[in-house]
Amino acid sequence: MSEVTFAKAFLTTLDKKPIKLPADHVSDPRKYPNQSPFTLARQSHPYPKQAAKDLAQSQSNAITITITIKPMRAGETITLSKITLDESIHDIKTKYSAKISLPVDKIKLLLNKKPAADLKTLKDLGIDASSAAPTPATQIDTASADKMEVDSEAPHPGSEKAQVQAEEEATAPSGPGALHTVDFWKDLEAFLTQRLRDEKEAQRLAGLFKSAWASQ
Repeated sequence: MSEVTFAKAFLTTLDKKPIKLPADHVSDPRKYPNQSPFTLARQSHPYPKQAAKDLAQSQSNAITITITIKPMRAGETITLSKITLDESIHDIKTKYSAKISLPVDKIKLLLNKKPAADLKTLKDLGIDASSAAPTPATQIDTASADKMEVDSEAPHPGSEKAQVQAEEEATAPSGPGALHTVDFWKDLEAFLTQRLRDEKEAQRLAGLFKSAWASQ
């Protein structure tokens, strides 16, 4: 058979087959080729299982350290004791989260002013207690993942401006009498503008409310 004849026969065979399988296509299991199951060979010298006594002894002989976690902002410094070098940063964050009631994903630990990855252990980060005291201390800084929003226009509580605002709020009319003041309708318009994000619509609704109140 020449190459041209073979190519024509091959293309003719392909033309008889569908180009794409339909969405509900199901293969017939009876047409699958027969294959024997593949079984992994057993190890000639399996590793012996560690006894529970040896495991408890190794845990008791493990070197423990004391970690001091100091917030970057104002906050209470937390000390975690009996921390092994094989514990991960995520384990430390979990213990720290239980003491300050803060979600783990909101906590970011810094070691030597560098972020520490959750999967890294203390040993991976270069903390070595072999040449140190029996209970060495390590300081880790923490920073919250969310930044605190600060209103720059708000005066300091102890400033004169804050005292004047407090006195004005104390002497401002309240109750039904506040409807007769201009500040009430300005505050209402500002509130509607903030919620609707449309100044013209806020002015229209504020005027509608004021006219409805005046017509009573």
